[in-house]
Amino acid sequence: MNAFYSRCAAAVIALLLCRSVSAQTWLNSGIHKIESQILEVGRELEQCPVIPSIQVTSNAGFHSGFAPRMDSARWVQVDLGEEYTIDSVVVVPASINGAGAYGFPNKFRIETSRDALLSEPELLVETTVEDPSSILPHFVTTGGRRARYVRFTALSLAPQPRLNSRFIFCLGELLVFSGGRNVALQGAVLAPNSVETLPTWSPKHLVDGSYALGIPALPIGSASNGWHSQIFQQPNTEVWVQVDLGGPRTLDEIRLIPAHPRDYPDRTGFGFPLRFKIETSLSENFSESSMVFDCRHADFANPGDTKVAFPLASHAARFIRMTAVKLWERSSDFVFALGELEAYEGHENIARASRVVASDSTNHVSWKPELLVDGIGGAGMLLDEETWLQGLSQRRLLLAKRELFTRWQIEEAKQVQTRTGGLSVGFVVLTFGVIGLLVLRGRALRRRELEVLRQQISRDLHDDVGSNLCSIRLMAEMSGTTEDGRLPAEVLSEISLMAEAGTESLRDMVWLLKEGGQPKIGILVEKMRSVAGALLLNMDWSFRSEGVPAEAVAPLSFHRDLLFILREALHNVVKHAGAPSVDIQLRWTVAGVELSVADTGRGFDPNHPSGGDGIENMRYRAGQLRGTLLMERHPNGGTHLVVKIPKP
Repeated sequence: MNAFYSRCAAAVIALLLCRSVSAQTWLNSGIHKIESQILEVGRELEQCPVIPSIQVTSNAGFHSGFAPRMDSARWVQVDLGEEYTIDSVVVVPASINGAGAYGFPNKFRIETSRDALLSEPELLVETTVEDPSSILPHFVTTGGRRARYVRFTALSLAPQPRLNSRFIFCLGELLVFSGGRNVALQGAVLAPNSVETLPTWSPKHLVDGSYALGIPALPIGSASNGWHSQIFQQPNTEVWVQVDLGGPRTLDEIRLIPAHPRDYPDRTGFGFPLRFKIETSLSENFSESSMVFDCRHADFANPGDTKVAFPLASHAARFIRMTAVKLWERSSDFVFALGELEAYEGHENIARASRVVASDSTNHVSWKPELLVDGIGGAGMLLDEETWLQGLSQRRLLLAKRELFTRWQIEEAKQVQTRTGGLSVGFVVLTFGVIGLLVLRGRALRRRELEVLRQQISRDLHDDVGSNLCSIRLMAEMSGTTEDGRLPAEVLSEISLMAEAGTESLRDMVWLLKEGGQPKIGILVEKMRSVAGALLLNMDWSFRSEGVPAEAVAPLSFHRDLLFILREALHNVVKHAGAPSVDIQLRWTVAGVELSVADTGRGFDPNHPSGGDGIENMRYRAGQLRGTLLMERHPNGGTHLVVKIPKP
């Protein structure tokens, strides 16, 4: 019985474990979904440009005036000079000393208009910034609207570092693209409240084309550094380099990309002159030229790894010449070097693969005149600026999305842990509850079983022992005495047999009560062998057991009924068979338990038994064990009794 309930408990626990695993799988489905979303974001990030190194530039950008409250109104406006069909507006945060974004507002709005007062403004975007510390740009498409003015309004200012009682907003660059060209370059900037502390902060730095993200380039392993002059011992040496566009073209912008050779990894802006001028001309000898930019009388701040751009108003030219008059100091000597020179007609760089000539040059595998226009500069393949900025803006959004998913994942994991903990406690309580109920049920069943056995033993005492005692008393009273006053010998013999039978029955009942619980089958086998030895004292008998497991147990009722069947069968053999030999077998098989008693006596017809109810008692007990009793008479004499019952 204990083994049965142990198996039941194990089955229940296994079922609960399966349910628990299923519940955890269901609880974890949210985490799996978030993990899939994070992986998808990772795949999208692989398609975006890599985050460039933040550049340290002297001209950081625009700085608003100070405000006493975070919600104070502060704005800056760019005049494009004329109306354009605007494709996109890009805002790049400012940075100081190569750190993250400096003073970027927590919330902003961008509007466009055809008039300076924004009497009829068109809203492009109004947004809350998810990460004001990110240096990555904010790219806003416009849908092709026409405008001349673009206004940026900070709706929630940033606290001034180390001085939280004042609030500001700062921008590194504001770009407005039309037809692939930044039409805000060198535009007029209006800011009613701003700070100008040169060379770091100035409204004009908002549209100077230089920002902390550096040069729009894809890093590649190239040996192309650009063009390099001869080495000079004096800085005040005039050196020039010239690009032939192949014919008259209409120029909209000239861009200079500083050199950054691999053998000087820590020296950005390598060879960029301190003082120079840029001219254009339709003739190669520059007999007639137009000045694009002139800083021959003041030092130009080294641009590092940022481009230097100069807008032109549809300027007709074929030749572009850059003349340095104060060279860059290399290491106790002086040079002029440039990574790339670009000339834009609309959206196209028409200087690509043009003819380059110079006053002098250094010819090396990585420094050649033709490398000035090969599309490689800043240690990488030059990219379209608008597309590059859009990709970086997309990377910013994806990083914010991944961060959000990661927070959800952590929160979901905490909730799953809490729910799983509750399920585990419930599972443990339920498991012990089920085991407790099974134990209580087992105990109740055993109590009922013992009660039934007690009642059966009570009936056996009454029917068997009591009947024998009553018979002894009646025989003693009804039988006459001999002349000397004694009972006849045959009466004494019968009384002795009946007393012996009653004693054996009583002894068996005491044995059963003494064993209690669920005795081992091995004990029953030995008891049956003992009973056979006592009853078949004067006969030739054998007792064999086959396949009985050493550790098998059975309820007391099984022991009692099987033992009493054997005793009754052997009593019949002794009283009626007159058999010289008896063979007893107890077989334990897969099909069940089989008890066989075969004698070599005179035999009898089991369908017409002699007086008494022994056979009916054996059938009754076999039925109690859910088995059958068969008796057959051998042709050569003797009786064969077989009891087949299921294993307990």
